[in-house]
Amino acid sequence: MSTLVHHFFNVKGCMTEKNTKDIGPSTNVHVAVVGCCHGELDKIYAACSAHEASSDRTIDFVICAGDFQALRGVEDLRSMAVPEKYNTLGDFVNYYQGKKRAPYLTLFVGGNHECSDWLAEESYGGFLAPNIYYLGHSSVVIVDGCITVAGISGIFKSHDYRRPYPSRPFHMSESAKRSAYHVRRIEVEKLKAFVHILQRVNNRVNQRSVEPALQTEGVSREAADMKHIPSPVAFPRSIDIFISHDWPAGITKYGDEEQLLRYKPYFKEDICHGALGNPHTGQLLHEAMPQYWISAHLHCRFEAAVVHDGVGNSSNLTNITTPPMTCQQTKFLALDKPAKGKGFIDFVDIPVVRVPVERACDQGRIVHHPLWLEVLRETHNHLTDNDGKWSADSCRLVNCPVEGITLSKNLLVAQDTRHILRHLGLTPTVLHSQSAATVSTTTLTCSGIGKACHQRAATNEVPALVGDVLQEGRTRTVGPGDVQATDIDMSWVEDVAGDT
Repeated sequence: MSTLVHHFFNVKGCMTEKNTKDIGPSTNVHVAVVGCCHGELDKIYAACSAHEASSDRTIDFVICAGDFQALRGVEDLRSMAVPEKYNTLGDFVNYYQGKKRAPYLTLFVGGNHECSDWLAEESYGGFLAPNIYYLGHSSVVIVDGCITVAGISGIFKSHDYRRPYPSRPFHMSESAKRSAYHVRRIEVEKLKAFVHILQRVNNRVNQRSVEPALQTEGVSREAADMKHIPSPVAFPRSIDIFISHDWPAGITKYGDEEQLLRYKPYFKEDICHGALGNPHTGQLLHEAMPQYWISAHLHCRFEAAVVHDGVGNSSNLTNITTPPMTCQQTKFLALDKPAKGKGFIDFVDIPVVRVPVERACDQGRIVHHPLWLEVLRETHNHLTDNDGKWSADSCRLVNCPVEGITLSKNLLVAQDTRHILRHLGLTPTVLHSQSAATVSTTTLTCSGIGKACHQRAATNEVPALVGDVLQEGRTRTVGPGDVQATDIDMSWVEDVAGDT
């Protein structure tokens, strides 16, 4: 089982840029995990650099669990719901403009303090700056050919869970601006469907792995089992890291709840009512059984361990056959924010067996999980309505024979949401439509930024504009179904405690 390595930093000073190194034959992938970012990227990268210097370890990539605050310029502040005293640009703009370059591949999910309009345009995931990748509203990707990262953005509010996304642009309405980052049912159902499909594939592989007749000369059992899934490689068959901004509900029962309440006594009522966190991701944790689940939002450190009984997901192997796991543990870790100077960053080791794919610099380090792309294809027309007509239980790939699962012959390298739409032959929804307003005369347009991220060398040059020209964004007519409820978003965290 993976090992948690605890390191807290009181970080000061400037960022030291450092190129990531190839993982090579090491059996562990070393990942930095961060709670809320709140625009303090420089402090995070400085902490990573300090860790490498003190531990003689190389960080392979960084994960941030929300409130990243990817702001391209002052215009983006309109789309971010945040108390006025925190309404500042932060560090990201320098990485977007090319004045700085992220020294580590960085993946993040959205929280409740984001530029919601821009993140909606990239709701299927995309590079927002060189080496900085947004996972989208929900997503499953493979990093370096061996680590599967799943994520879901936003926070849970029951009154919005089954409602459509509000009309864009979100910044035109305070209620829409807040509703935009509330988790929708369709995003959870997509992830559930992915997990169920993956479990079906695993069950088939495990079933067939005990049949000697399948073993042929020069062909592994797994390769034979995957013959109906024409992917160039046998993709990872478990989730290594799951990222969410708010906590999965019920997780406090698996850790030191008493200590948590001594530090945050105002959590007690929500915990007693099962309202601390998202009940739907709480269920998803037990179904997905990732090695790690990383969260943020509540601005405190909390650890828990969830033991899953019964047959779990098979291990992340491609050339070695192992029996199914009868017990698996998910290590939950919630982290703080950089402003406090400690408790906002930690480091985890993910054991891997196969050597990751070769890569040139940073190009192609993230690919979309092929099963996830099929889920996107099936759910695309249900996305904006969120009307409950589609669910994980009704998913075609969940119900069809495993032999009927066919995938693209080539893995899709991550770029941006429009790249995914073109690959799948899908039309952008009103959620994905880009705004006609420019961000700032000193910043780039976001069109094609994913492609630019892959092509851009490690320099301070501003990436060239590539991809589509910005077009007028379409919006739905505001109707009775649109959000009207006031959303205080845990005022005891933001206002009473002064703890954003």
